[in-house]
Amino acid sequence: MDNDSLRSSTLELNNSTINIIWAQADFSEMYQVLQKVTELKKNSADLVYVNSTNHRIILTISYLNTTPTLHLNDVDQESVEDLVAPDKYSYCHEVKPALHSGQTEACLSIKFGENYFDEETITVMVARILTHLHWKSMITFFENATAHNVGRILNRVNEIGLNHRTYNVDSLRNAEEIRSVLDLIHNEFTEGMANITLVCNLNCTRRILNEANKYDTLPVNFRRTALRDHTFWFVITELPNDLTDLTNASSVLDNVCVLNLNVTSSETVMDANGFIDKQTMFHQLENMTELVKITGSTNAVLALKNYSQSIFSPKSCRTYPVSTLMWKEYAGNGTPVLVREFENVGEVEINGKLSFHSKIFPNVDFGFNMRNLLVTTTWWPPFTERIQKEGKTVDYVGFCADLLDELANELNFTYTYTEPPDNEFGRIYPNRTWSGMIGQLERREVDLMVAGASIQGSRENVMDFTHPFYYDTTTILIKRPDPDENKMFTLAKPFKIEVIICIFFVLPVSAFLLFIIEKLSPYYKIHGPEGRQNYQTSFWYMFGALLTQGGESLPNSQSGRTMITFFWLFSIIMVATYSGNLIAFLTVTIDKPPFNSLEELVEQDEYKWGILSGTYFVTWFQETPFEILQKVWTGIKTFNETDPDVLHPDPNVHINKMYKEKYVYIGDKSYMEVRKANRCELVTATEEIPNMSYGVGLPNNSLYTKMFSDKILSLQEGGILQTFKQKHWPREEFCHGSLVAEAKEIRLIDVQAAFIVVGAGLALGTIVLFLEKIVKHLSHKFCVKKDHNPCTHIRTVPTMELELVGPDLNGISSGVYTIDECEIIPHINNGVHQTHSSDGYG
Repeated sequence: MDNDSLRSSTLELNNSTINIIWAQADFSEMYQVLQKVTELKKNSADLVYVNSTNHRIILTISYLNTTPTLHLNDVDQESVEDLVAPDKYSYCHEVKPALHSGQTEACLSIKFGENYFDEETITVMVARILTHLHWKSMITFFENATAHNVGRILNRVNEIGLNHRTYNVDSLRNAEEIRSVLDLIHNEFTEGMANITLVCNLNCTRRILNEANKYDTLPVNFRRTALRDHTFWFVITELPNDLTDLTNASSVLDNVCVLNLNVTSSETVMDANGFIDKQTMFHQLENMTELVKITGSTNAVLALKNYSQSIFSPKSCRTYPVSTLMWKEYAGNGTPVLVREFENVGEVEINGKLSFHSKIFPNVDFGFNMRNLLVTTTWWPPFTERIQKEGKTVDYVGFCADLLDELANELNFTYTYTEPPDNEFGRIYPNRTWSGMIGQLERREVDLMVAGASIQGSRENVMDFTHPFYYDTTTILIKRPDPDENKMFTLAKPFKIEVIICIFFVLPVSAFLLFIIEKLSPYYKIHGPEGRQNYQTSFWYMFGALLTQGGESLPNSQSGRTMITFFWLFSIIMVATYSGNLIAFLTVTIDKPPFNSLEELVEQDEYKWGILSGTYFVTWFQETPFEILQKVWTGIKTFNETDPDVLHPDPNVHINKMYKEKYVYIGDKSYMEVRKANRCELVTATEEIPNMSYGVGLPNNSLYTKMFSDKILSLQEGGILQTFKQKHWPREEFCHGSLVAEAKEIRLIDVQAAFIVVGAGLALGTIVLFLEKIVKHLSHKFCVKKDHNPCTHIRTVPTMELELVGPDLNGISSGVYTIDECEIIPHINNGVHQTHSSDGYG
């Protein structure tokens, strides 16, 4: 008939009508055959019958889709019409994959490059799995023996837009050349995952996996590369029954999936040459016909579909196992032991149908897959504290220890602690290398740093930091001043020195102005000089007013009284303010630090200051562009010349110095909160510099930095980190007495200033008395009469008695009494002759 025509007819079969569509094609033209079969299947055919015995044609057609393709030229029509579908017939007779010591039995092996069927089967299965993986790019290793298979696979994956690059393993003559290829792969995928397909026989597969297995542990790559968990390996090979060989070759790699082409089954309808065994087929047909007659079913079409899928597939069971290298836990001596073994994750049929009960690469969800990481830390509460037994550190607790536990659980790794030999966080040596934990990461001696180490630009040059897990500030720790140290100055403390200076300035100036006002006031010209204030009177009056006591008399002039009124208001305000503050100073302990900022610290010369050596602060002060921080570092260097303890690496040394001398410790607030928690004598300054953030450290350019950062962000958003802080930060203590108000007994030392004032008054009064005596003595010695005639000392006479005789008192009537003449009668007293003086002086 015409090759381009399709004809149709109907067939009545046991009360069922079957529509039949057929067409003619030249079997020598494979494209024409495929075209006709495609047209038939587009018409929703349930079954395609191909009148040909060509094995290649039948298999090629069967791969077009899941519609069964049947060859029945050796089966007569009557046998077909008698077939009915069984109710519970398994159309494949397949042996489902069973786990047995890591081995899966399913089907006969498929060989690389054996025949068209093997090539097409491998191509279909591999292409379907690659499509399922959704890879965008792929690197393929192959050998000469599998080159034709790889070519067919790559032609198929080109249809799904998968970019690829190939390497012929036979051209890689030695291990160095294989490593160079792995270097290219690793450098190309520094942030993502490298997808690698390995299509090789067993020896070739073992050779590549062995080099990839030890790649990350090579001295040049140690803790620099991450090929282990940043690659996917899809291996297509012919494995022996025992998978141990391949397990050992790839035990380090996290993501290894194997499609095993060398599995066994005893059931087949294929002969030794790979062709259909007709006698076996007829035998199965007879058994199936008998089964159908017993069931009484009339659906012959379904029976034909089942039958065709059973006997015209290359194998009676058409699935091949896909296995992935996993961690398996076994009980060993009471302790679980983890080993690496291949575990079945699913099957693939030769027509490309997939059946997976797990991800092909499940390890990608398991983080580090139980890898043991070496973690460095150091003592620094509340972040890390040691648990010691018999002088040896057996474990760690604190904020960072809890953080590490959480990261290990989330990212699936175990860890071992270590500490830097010098117990430092990290500082730069003159040769530009680093000490402490930073140095360990720089030299790649450890995998991880989990400690209270601050993120710093210079450190980022030699290592990586994750997203911060804690933010901190820099502040000043100082011992509270002794409240009894300066009690003798209690009376002066209510006022600052500038207020006291102003008061002592206002008092004499105001007295002088009052004196001038009184002198210039016309009041005294009208009413006489009585009550006029001179400077001495004005000063003592105003001093009395300042003490709210006043003086003997007020000025009589209105101008003087006006000034005195406002001075009294000034005095009342000063006394009220002073009295209130004095009561507070006498009853409340003064615990104010002598300075509250770095500016105030560097301006004084009473206290020294220091920082912890080998920490962030050394680099911070050394490299800062800010003038105030430069002054702080200059002071530290100066103090260090005579006192090396100002840069001591042990914080306890700095704390002890505060108790022994006037010393200030500059550091991070979190540690200071721990140290002052139960020591009320320690206090921090009010100024805080928010300049620190702590992060987890990794070796430079680590591929795991983002992984850890994302997990820390997740813990932060979930509030987990806040619970760690609440758990390990000390509770705030009340160091200022009871919450209930209580009266405080005044001690002698509290009022010693008053006794000092009394003593000073007595001493000053005595001094003034002596000064008056001296002035009096000098005035008698150098006195001058009013008429400016000098006094003449005649002589010293003995004591004599004077007798007033016959006084003549005049002016009594006028109220004025004068003595005109006194007659002095001399007496001899004790034999001393007494003389008479006409002027009344002796």
